[in-house]
Amino acid sequence: MRKTREDSELTRQAILDAAERMFCERGFAATTLDAVSRAAGVTRGAFYWHFKDKTEVLAALHQRSFLPQEQILAGVADAGPDPLGCLLDATVEALQSFEQDEGRQRIFRIMSNLTPAERNDTLARLDAEMRALILRIMQRARDNGTLHPDFTPHEAQIVLSVTVVGLLREWLRSGKGFPLASFGGRLLRRQMDLLRAAPTAGRMTRPPGRASPAIKH
Repeated sequence: MRKTREDSELTRQAILDAAERMFCERGFAATTLDAVSRAAGVTRGAFYWHFKDKTEVLAALHQRSFLPQEQILAGVADAGPDPLGCLLDATVEALQSFEQDEGRQRIFRIMSNLTPAERNDTLARLDAEMRALILRIMQRARDNGTLHPDFTPHEAQIVLSVTVVGLLREWLRSGKGFPLASFGGRLLRRQMDLLRAAPTAGRMTRPPGRASPAIKH
């Protein structure tokens, strides 16, 4: 029985590996279940034993990966007294991890190319949670006086969201034509400087002793 379970899990992973490659190369809509089954070296019956349809495969691919948005969400669960600094640190760390993980890059490419009709509830919820979290952080920065008065929290959320997603997409579109973490980190720091209010007496923009994470060049 143990061997059967191990074989079943190997088959499931083979299907997911094949689907990940084909969704990335051909697109989700253009990839058929037959093509995935052939690429995985399994029968249609074996495919349907593990998955009901392509949407279920897509959800399983997402579950075994960790998208940059999710890493940022986890990294700023407690923003502390410097919400903008905490958000910057988490975002730069997410870029560094993404740059080194080809599996996460493929999943992001697949998810980014989905049409609205193809996106499942999990992805829609993740996007909404990401926007809501950044908005809450910007509201906290406004409330403690660290957000520049020229920007509303909603405007600041748009600036950061567009920058991060744009960086990831352009890096992949350009064939990784620039160092994502080092260039992206510098760009994000410039943007945070733009969004951050000038320090006033008695208030620091970053708690004492907390340095910005080093960016690899």
